[in-house]
Amino acid sequence: MMLIKYKDSLIRYFMYLFSLFLALFIVVNLIGDIKNDDLSVRTSVIQYSSDLYDIYVEYPRFDNNEINNIITDSIYSYVKDFKYNSDENRLLNINYNLYYFEDYVNIVFYIENTLNNIKNKNLLINLKENKLDYITSVYDVNYLTSEINDLVYYKYSIDIFNKVKESTVNNFTYIISDDEIYVYFNNIDFGLDYIPYVVIQINKNVNYNDDLEYDGDKKYIAFTYDDGPSQYTEELLKTLELNNSSATFFMLGNRMKEYSDLVLNIYSSNSEIGSHSYSHKDLSSLSVNELYNEVNSTNIIFNSITGDNLKYLRPPYNYYNNDVINLNYEIILWNIDTKDWLVKDSKKIYNDVISSACDGCIVLMHDIYKESIEATKMLLPKLDEMGYEVVSISKLAEIKGYDFSVDDVTNFIRD
Repeated sequence: MMLIKYKDSLIRYFMYLFSLFLALFIVVNLIGDIKNDDLSVRTSVIQYSSDLYDIYVEYPRFDNNEINNIITDSIYSYVKDFKYNSDENRLLNINYNLYYFEDYVNIVFYIENTLNNIKNKNLLINLKENKLDYITSVYDVNYLTSEINDLVYYKYSIDIFNKVKESTVNNFTYIISDDEIYVYFNNIDFGLDYIPYVVIQINKNVNYNDDLEYDGDKKYIAFTYDDGPSQYTEELLKTLELNNSSATFFMLGNRMKEYSDLVLNIYSSNSEIGSHSYSHKDLSSLSVNELYNEVNSTNIIFNSITGDNLKYLRPPYNYYNNDVINLNYEIILWNIDTKDWLVKDSKKIYNDVISSACDGCIVLMHDIYKESIEATKMLLPKLDEMGYEVVSISKLAEIKGYDFSVDDVTNFIRD
């Protein structure tokens, strides 16, 4: 009997020990999981003020000296360079975010710096090997190079494209998530007052600007393009989408036939299509029957491609009369005529729009000239920096409350 009691006690003792070890195992693993989360990271601060500069820098510290050395070497080097280059009332403010994925943490520093316009910097840390790593360790270098170059080509001017193409992908700043990679070209001196960037969509099924929200603090300007579509229009549409912009394409009916797939793509995008007549005739010189055929044949072609009808009309040469008005299209003129058909110089087109830009204005260009596409690539990021959003005629009308009826036609005349 004593032996049985002793045996029962022994069993209960071992069960107790097993439960204790199991609980300890769970706790240890839970702590290990927490250490891989943001909660295990402490924030250290560098703060210094003097007559020459005001510095406030936050940076992360991990429970790993090797990782901490990488971070502090980078941060202290940046602060040191800032102090040596400061001559009067300089400001440096840095904070950070951590982005975990797989065996990596991407530390992205957000920078406010009066010495230059660099807005961010990142360190990619390999948590498994406790070392500084590079984006090409995570993504194939050829994939990155191809994606970046392709996006920059469509989004920005040829000067920016050439400089990015000549640079090394590991030198760029990356913010990485499950669905997209933001790529900032901080290492390149473009001579601009903004930092160009692109977004690589890992999920390719992306619609740009689907949920456009109107900001009361923003300015809005409409871009319009006449005489297309052309061999350059598809490139222009990509440029608009990558810059979260939209436009109105006033197309010729005889060109719609040739580019029916492109017409459908634009119709399905955030941009829109208006009529520029069938063959670019002076509408004010036509008989009523000739006028009807010239304008409405374009609508018939558009309807056969999209199943919809055209709402807007821009008369060729801006010539119209009461017969044109009585066709019941909303006539769209412009405030800013770039005369791109005459100058055919992207920098002159760019300078003309920047110097004349105004909230609620309508800009006239043509998508049949390569120089106009290049000017658009230069204009969109600059206008964004100036607080503008580039939109279509319909979106401008919605935002500004415009009613492009007959009474409003003369409010938008050639400059």
